[in-house]
Amino acid sequence: MDPKQIPAKRRVHIVDDESEVREALALLLSTAGIETATHESAEAYLEAVPLAEPACVILDNRLPGLSGLELLRRIADSGGQAAVIMMTGHGDVPTAVAAMKLGAFHFAEKPFDAEAMLSAVEEALSRAEAVQDFRAEALAFRSRRELLTQREDEVFNLLVEGLPTKVIAARLDITARTAEHHRAAVMRKLEARSVSHLMRMALNVKK
Repeated sequence: MDPKQIPAKRRVHIVDDESEVREALALLLSTAGIETATHESAEAYLEAVPLAEPACVILDNRLPGLSGLELLRRIADSGGQAAVIMMTGHGDVPTAVAAMKLGAFHFAEKPFDAEAMLSAVEEALSRAEAVQDFRAEALAFRSRRELLTQREDEVFNLLVEGLPTKVIAARLDITARTAEHHRAAVMRKLEARSVSHLMRMALNVKK
């Protein structure tokens, strides 16, 4: 299945050069209602999936060309937040340790245990979905902020510093009533329930 046609949520990318392993994993995940996109190499994955995408990936380390660890390193260096389950050979402790240092979500030894793999995938999907939701919320907040006038944006910046309306008025050399008017507009346009809610949203966007 074309990865671009699969919904972002409940999607798992399987990267393994062995067709039998790809098929076995795809069949296993299908029993849990999880759709898959398979890739026979790290290069194939890179062609199909943006590094920054918060995807869920089952990644074999021993691949022709670019290794699994090298792909994981590229994802980490790009700032991507893919939840990667690294598959290693039995007892390959150094690879497992290196994978965890590079931000792997979990590692599994081959041959993998079906129940343990499903459990790890469900956890990884939850993490990937949380990242997607977070990014969507941050994008929506940025879009709403563009609706602010220049003065409202100034008031917004002072509000997230924790300054009260009277201090904001003094800082901007406006009356307290005008400052309160701008404050109300900021809260309405940014859909903030309270100043603390506004501050949390602003902080999340900066992360």
